[in-house]
Amino acid sequence: MDLIGKSVVHKSFGAGIITLLDSEFITVDFGEVIKKFQYPGVFNVFMVAEDDDVNIYIDEVIKMVEEEKVFKLKAEEEARERQKVRVRESNRTRTPKGGVSFRERSSSKANPRANIAFKCNFCDGGKSDHQVGYNGVCSDKTMHYNIVVERRSWCSSPDCACMQYSNGEISRKELDDLCSGDGFVCYESQMLRDWRALAGTHLHGDNKGKPRAIKNVQTNSLCVLTTRDPKHSEELRYIFAVFLVDETYEGGGRDEGYVSTESEFKLKLSPYEARSMRFWKYYRNESGGDVIKWGSGLYRYISDKQAAHILKDVAEIKKNTDDEQLADKFYKHFCTINGID
Repeated sequence: MDLIGKSVVHKSFGAGIITLLDSEFITVDFGEVIKKFQYPGVFNVFMVAEDDDVNIYIDEVIKMVEEEKVFKLKAEEEARERQKVRVRESNRTRTPKGGVSFRERSSSKANPRANIAFKCNFCDGGKSDHQVGYNGVCSDKTMHYNIVVERRSWCSSPDCACMQYSNGEISRKELDDLCSGDGFVCYESQMLRDWRALAGTHLHGDNKGKPRAIKNVQTNSLCVLTTRDPKHSEELRYIFAVFLVDETYEGGGRDEGYVSTESEFKLKLSPYEARSMRFWKYYRNESGGDVIKWGSGLYRYISDKQAAHILKDVAEIKKNTDDEQLADKFYKHFCTINGID
């Protein structure tokens, strides 16, 4: 929801109009004075909107912020535990005098085949109790967040149909119709319908605007789809779907690379299940130590061991659900075909 121009009432300053909003602060013009407040915290006690729909929306934002605080505390606790484990492992794998460590020796052989994890903009199109979304156009609230707050490169582009709808150029029905059949408005809007993930284009540098290529991902590689909820920090990124690749196109040159599947080995997680599958539990940047940062690229390559760990935990989460047998079969199949003990 776009809050710019909405009427509010402050306990001390009276009636005003919202003139500016970002992820942390809100600016209100009270006529004789313009004030800047913490957002959404100011609405907890000191200010309310005149429109009930606006108040409902703000209550949802406040709830998300409070949930993020809880998630962050848990993530910090998990990070401390990981640090303890790393210290213990470091003590066991110190480099012998005049040589490399045993760990380095055992992992020195490169594996030409890689698995892949994608960074996906949050999309609640088609959201249900069984999936986070990623099957249709986003809700108006999520669309506003991606365009106005995060300023996603495609979402905020004049060529994007969602931006055209936001500007009043097309109707919501016209926007939704673009996703009917095989159509889509963005990569995310078709992910859990077509089970296809694309590499996108370079956003910076000499190759800006050129299609990205996907290297070393082959048939029987694992594809992991990840996202984070609006206003949530990167450390809370979670896995919402996995699939076994049976079609891959390297790309580069004129077209971006992609991976997809038509096999039975594909699983989507419910919102509840997904938020317990934190991506950074399984993956760490090759350089940067404890720094949790994805950066501008849309994908990361992951090892067979990391991929198997993810599938093992998905199988555990799916116990006592309709997907239990498939999840267990998926995990065992991946380990078998890739020679993982």
